[in-house]
Amino acid sequence: MRLRLRSTTSTRNSAGQGPQRRTGRNFVRSLALPMTLPLTVLLGACGGDEAGQTDERPVLSTAEAATALHEAQPLHVRDVTLISDGSESGTYSELVTVRYSDEVRASTELDKPECLDAANQWGDLEGVREAPASVAAYEWSQGAVTHMLVRVDEATAEEVLSTEPPENCTEYTAIHEDGSSSAYGVSTLDGVPQIGDRSRALAIEVESAGERSRMVSLMYRNGDLVGTTSILGTGEPADYEEMLVEFSEAAVERQRQMLG
Repeated sequence: MRLRLRSTTSTRNSAGQGPQRRTGRNFVRSLALPMTLPLTVLLGACGGDEAGQTDERPVLSTAEAATALHEAQPLHVRDVTLISDGSESGTYSELVTVRYSDEVRASTELDKPECLDAANQWGDLEGVREAPASVAAYEWSQGAVTHMLVRVDEATAEEVLSTEPPENCTEYTAIHEDGSSSAYGVSTLDGVPQIGDRSRALAIEVESAGERSRMVSLMYRNGDLVGTTSILGTGEPADYEEMLVEFSEAAVERQRQMLG
């Protein structure tokens, strides 16, 4: 079975429509400041080093590379099921999810400006912005699950995994354009096993409009692929961490099957 996911163009045309899209927008806004989230499917052109190319691996266009990544997204993991109409693919910087996150950040004031993109400061790297990417959204009874894939060269992938949130960004507050505020807490998620070649995990607490949500996020490197699994909701931390690891391991295995 092959994934049937929307391209960047078709997703833009339907942006803002339907309950899934509205829920998605709220999801992105909640976490647009600590990190650009993989809410919909994205993947673009290969940002790899041509010196690493081999005859067995032909050079693909950005669109072709994004499509390949898109089709390498897991279809389901246990009771977590893909939402095909909530996903997109294309060049990282042109994704609807990324562009919307950019808009939210540009219209928001922080008490600690250096904490903008505290967990995602790698997103402005040139090797990432022009890379092929894919974001897939998944339905789960206990929270919202997303998985992002970006193909870059291995040096950039290692740089991405080496980026750490600033030490003083364990707590900070954001004032949004409409006057509402959100309080954030970012911490390292300890005790999570290594995924792929290298990985790191974070826990993010968000309090907004009297409601508290949590997100656990795991970023990993699998060769020249950078993947991020994120789970947002109000469920039990232990359940979220278990699914975070299980989903990420399944994602790496599918990449090996589909991409070699």
